[in-house]
Amino acid sequence: MQKNAVNVLDKLYYDVLGTELEDSDIIDTKMKEAYEIIRKKNIVADTAAPVKKNTVWKKVFITLGSMAAVLCLTFIFCVMNPVMAREIPILGNIFMRIADVYQFGKLPEESTVELSSEESAAGLFSEEGLVYTDGGITISITEEYVSNQAVYIGVKVENVQVFPEMVATIEDGQQFIKARTLEDYSFAPGERRSRRYIEGRFVDEHTFLGAVRIDYDDIRRYMEESGIDTDIPETFTIELEIVEIASTLKDPEIPKEFKISDEEYEQMTEEQQVEYLDSIPKAWYGIEYESWHQEGTWHLTIPISQTDENSRIIEVEQYESDGIGVESIELSSMEMSVTTVIPENISLYTAVFDADGKEIEYKNGSNAGSALLIEGHDISTVSVYMCDLSEYFELAEEHDKGISQEIVEGIAQFKVVVRLEE
Repeated sequence: MQKNAVNVLDKLYYDVLGTELEDSDIIDTKMKEAYEIIRKKNIVADTAAPVKKNTVWKKVFITLGSMAAVLCLTFIFCVMNPVMAREIPILGNIFMRIADVYQFGKLPEESTVELSSEESAAGLFSEEGLVYTDGGITISITEEYVSNQAVYIGVKVENVQVFPEMVATIEDGQQFIKARTLEDYSFAPGERRSRRYIEGRFVDEHTFLGAVRIDYDDIRRYMEESGIDTDIPETFTIELEIVEIASTLKDPEIPKEFKISDEEYEQMTEEQQVEYLDSIPKAWYGIEYESWHQEGTWHLTIPISQTDENSRIIEVEQYESDGIGVESIELSSMEMSVTTVIPENISLYTAVFDADGKEIEYKNGSNAGSALLIEGHDISTVSVYMCDLSEYFELAEEHDKGISQEIVEGIAQFKVVVRLEE
């Protein structure tokens, strides 16, 4: 099979599915077999005849049509042979498809590991522990990216019934499903109750694709509260049981008993307003009438193994005489976290600037932990400042376009410059 034909087929595959194929002997073999079948039907015997321009273009169109047919035959083979299809490595399918709306952006493809494929989630074959169905809803764990700071898990939620239309955030169109969970980590046995946000988008009326982030700081807090003294290993297992899922409706209908006009609300006393708001039924996922939710049991067993080879810890161990300081900095391909030492009686904010003097932002949120996203930053050298919490945010509020490094340095109680790259 000619090299340029293979390249066109790869592009056709990407255009259709929105993802790329890794090198695969299985798919190469099947594509070659299909190509040979079709090529024999298009051999032009009269090679001695003069070639006209329209004949050249005709051959080009025949070739392109043949390549499309190769792709079609290959897909048919894979669908009809799910055991073979499982061997075709497709990386980052969900992560790639939600990258434009995911608050952490594009996760590293080279460090993403496929756990169960699209074919598995569609029911063509079973991946034990990674797919569970209850009440007409199937939850599948498809892939993971694991650094030394967090676990990112690709999640697919399919509903036999039609999902109602859900709200999206104004900034980026992101949607979400909230999950009430019971979690058990193999290195720290004991059931932990939690709530997780699966962030992504509804791709059609029956399907949601998203990612859930489990921050290691979150796990450490649980371990500390439970009296568990151990390090988080590079490889472990999460027994994840989802007991209820929910999301916020785009156009909720207010029940008649709670409908009042703005004018009526304004005429209420403050106590009456509080009483009215308290009378509206609420649950863990928010105001009931504004939400869609479903209870169930989705038990998933997720193997976790650190996949990011760029993950490392830089020991800093710089402290002031009053005990304030920086212990270490953790790095991965996409994020950074700073371990600080702060006495209990003071409140400090840690601000980090890159080598160009740009502040590296925290991604604060339900799944963000204390992550600093390093994409777009020169982190060959970083400057870490520890400032009075109230003073920092007062100044930040005064500077809508961002507080400068010079201003932060002027109020810092502690500063350390760390070279991260030689």
